[in-house]
Amino acid sequence: MDMSDTQALFPAPPTKAPDQASQVSDATLLDNIRSFVAPIARDAAAVTDDPRAVKVARDLSEVFADHAGLTGMTRTEVEHAMARRGHTDRALFDSRFDLFLKMGLIKPFLEKKSQSRYVLVPSGMVGLLVFERLGTRGGVEEMMLLLDRTRWLIETGEADRTTVAKHLKRCRQMLSVYAATLSRLITTASIGELMDEHRNHDPSRVEADVHLLNSLVTDRFNSDHELGELAFQLVKAELAYRHQVLAAVDRVLDQGGASLDFSVLTPEQYLSAALDGSLEELAMVAERLVVDPPGAWLDPGSVLDALDEFRPRRRVATRPPEPVGGAEVDPIAVMQEQHDRLARQRRLAIESRLANAESVELTGMLHDLGWPAAAVQLVDLLGVSADPEQPFIVRLGEELLADAEAPVTYLHPVVLYRTPSVEGEVRS
Repeated sequence: MDMSDTQALFPAPPTKAPDQASQVSDATLLDNIRSFVAPIARDAAAVTDDPRAVKVARDLSEVFADHAGLTGMTRTEVEHAMARRGHTDRALFDSRFDLFLKMGLIKPFLEKKSQSRYVLVPSGMVGLLVFERLGTRGGVEEMMLLLDRTRWLIETGEADRTTVAKHLKRCRQMLSVYAATLSRLITTASIGELMDEHRNHDPSRVEADVHLLNSLVTDRFNSDHELGELAFQLVKAELAYRHQVLAAVDRVLDQGGASLDFSVLTPEQYLSAALDGSLEELAMVAERLVVDPPGAWLDPGSVLDALDEFRPRRRVATRPPEPVGGAEVDPIAVMQEQHDRLARQRRLAIESRLANAESVELTGMLHDLGWPAAAVQLVDLLGVSADPEQPFIVRLGEELLADAEAPVTYLHPVVLYRTPSVEGEVRS
């Protein structure tokens, strides 16, 4: 199989990827980043296992970039902006914000104890972009950049001999590592995982870059045998790398064809084969299928059962049942029953919000509900608080929270308390 066939089966990634972060899940992104961070990690828990942390970091950087202006944002402003993006887990936000502040991703605008405004450090946002690129394609893009930069250094004469030798050696090492990784996946991975990994690679571009690099070294340093040997070793590493890329394709085609796994090719490729392929080529698709069409077979019992099932039925008229008279319904009792049921439902709802606690802050919940749902919820809470039979009290704070961009523009702090049931107790 030549390289043109390989590229037709599994198209190489485009030179300008549309959105690297959207190509893989955040969980896969963390798996790829973990090996990248390993050389400088203190322990195995250096990278979080919670994929939500990636979304918090990504959204936090965008919030600072879009709303901070020149003087930064307060923590409350950041939290409200994150809530508008769908982040409602306050514990997660607090833990990540404190960690980012401790590690220097977020810094106070002024170095004062009373400082309450923060800004995002640019290197942190750049690091997030680098992590997403590395995590999406497993670092293959960095190998391509290294080959391009080595070629540029030689063409422009910006590097001395030592730097050129260092870059040639590093390019060879990168190709050898990727060849070994592909060899491991060919032996152990499923064909789906192997196809996903193969789509990260562009062997035609690697071959062109390596051969061009070898020609440049031969022309510019024709009398330097050490650099010539390094360039030759780079070509050998590229051949081994390309061999593993082809072996990955062979294994996908062999296993996918033997198991009739039709997910190996895309729907467009099957359509092209149906339109352009010959009858002989299309017949090869089903040459291993065994077809044993069932014959029609009936016994007398089956025929009798079918006749009994489909025989028309006679409809027999029956007298409808007489209505059963009942006692008159007491409307007062019905209203009392409805009131008791509604009070019980409200109490269960409030118990679920307290979750065995003695009090709970409801300001954030009302803020996220929006208008008019927040008003309806607040009226229900005040109604329960005014009911002497319910062991709950709602306190409204004197502080006025105003946010022109929020769903609820004006709001006072709202706290729900549980009151113990004591005879003779007067609630205020």
